[in-house]
Amino acid sequence: MDMPLLQNVTFLRQLTAEELELFAALLETREYPPRTQIVHEGQEMDALHLVMRGTVHVRLMAQNREVMLGRIATGGFLGEVNLFESGTATASVYAMDTVELASISYVEMRSFMESHPRAGYCMVSSLMGEMARRLRQTNDRLVSTVYWTSLSSTPA
Repeated sequence: MDMPLLQNVTFLRQLTAEELELFAALLETREYPPRTQIVHEGQEMDALHLVMRGTVHVRLMAQNREVMLGRIATGGFLGEVNLFESGTATASVYAMDTVELASISYVEMRSFMESHPRAGYCMVSSLMGEMARRLRQTNDRLVSTVYWTSLSSTPA
């Protein structure tokens, strides 16, 4: 496992070297070729994924069109929403180039956080911060879209 890369994943930055090694031992890696759909919108999610190499695009179906929500590069992660509320994938994820993901099941992740409360607190706090940032970004895009749509539908 690439420990320097793991240290740069936002929600792992505050872990001690020992905690990071214990966490890394739980990760399983898998490689995906370019243009592979890794996650299907609506599928059951059971793991958190770290992008160890490559870039993925996150897309959502809206009015029979696929809309790009974001891009996640090396050092990023996906699947965090269902760690806190079980359910299905809220979007589809595609490999844009050769992508390597390191994954940990939600069951193992929760067990690790419970067994290592300091690390668990640091991880959850960072994950919530990233989720809040992504939500703000989505809100900004929504407001911008609504604003420009309302302008185009206003009679001249």
